[in-house]
Formats: sequence, C-alpha cells, structure tokens
Amino acid sequence: MTDIYQGDPKIYIDENGADFNYPGNVCQPEMEQGVENVAIISLFTDEAWAGNFYLKKKNKKIGSSYYKDSLRPITLSNIERLSKSTITALNDPIFKNVDSEITAISSGQLKNIITVEPPGQNLSEIILTKNGTNWILQAEKGND
Repeated sequence: MTDIYQGDPKIYIDENGADFNYPGNVCQPEMEQGVENVAIISLFTDEAWAGNFYLKKKNKKIGSSYYKDSLRPITLSNIERLSKSTITALNDPIFKNVDSEITAISSGQLKNIITVEPPGQNLSEIILTKNGTNWILQAEKGND
C-alpha cells in the first residue's frame, strides 16, 4: 500500500483552475510522486517568475510562455504557437518524450492533449481544455 503522505501535493486542473484533493476528511492533501505536478508547474508558471532570480543555473529556472500563449485568440498561428510552447515548457530531463496534440472541440474550444513519457515509467496523459469565450473575455481585459 502506498503511503498517502509521500511525494508532493497532487495538483488537479479543471475548468475552474487548480486545486488539491483532501481524501477521507483529513487535513493532508492527496500526494503523488508522478510527473503531473512537474508538467503543470512548468506550463502555468510564468517565465518571469520572481523566484528564478535566486536560481543561478539557467537549467534550474522554471516557467514558460504557455499560459500567456493560451490567452491569445484562437487562430491557426496561435494554435501552432501554443503547441510549440507546450513542448518548450516541458523540455526537462524528467521527460523522455513529450507530445502535444491540440484539437478544436467546437468553434470556441480547444483541447490540448499532452503526452509525456518519463524515463522508465509509463506514458502519462494530461488533458487541458481552454474555452474561446474565456480567452476573448481575458483579452478584452488587457491580458495578451
């Protein structure tokens, strides 16, 4: 049996953002030792994150343009940009192979299926959905 207190707090992403799960009415969040947290932190931490100032080695710095790119309007060039920023964000030795497949669910929704293969482990799949309506509203508020 796996010790529920081992690893890092498991981050869950849904349409409302990120959250933790607290199983069994305990104060301890569900923990995990997988690669999902690394992927989510790499994708959604801005490359200008202030903590990078203290990390002297460039390969230790975290963050990417993924989130910023996900706020752009849905166009073919921006979809390609988002796919490239997905791969760039996950350019980490913890991942042996990374693939990003972006598909249109409807005229205003995109689904990004990210497949990562950690060395010596099974493939993991992370599915992120972005609603075009949200992108438009965010762009109108000045987030580009």
